[in-house]
Amino acid sequence: LPKGTGKNISIAVITKGEKLNEAQKAGADLVGSEDLIEEINKGSLEFDKLIATPDMMPQIAKLGRVLGPRGLMPSPKAGTVTTDIRQAIQEFKGGKVEYRVDKNGV
Repeated sequence: LPKGTGKNISIAVITKGEKLNEAQKAGADLVGSEDLIEEINKGSLEFDKLIATPDMMPQIAKLGRVLGPRGLMPSPKAGTVTTDIRQAIQEFKGGKVEYRVDKNGV
């Protein structure tokens, strides 16, 4: 939306290497790799969006039971699996809305 939604969302980024610093500078609220995956697995879900890099997706697949029902599982279609972390964070902080069609298609 052009003016955003008016809500501040918290963003978690799961990545590794140099991308950790890039995500922190771009304004991500939680940044980590295996350590953040362990926290989420224990039930710590203090974020509204989860962004991941493609190289971390095999480890995130273990979190399907935790993230799936809450609609937080990253997917390339939704733009939450990307190599351009900075742009993804800016889009979601700026008010990008992700929506899905339900099974009725209404």
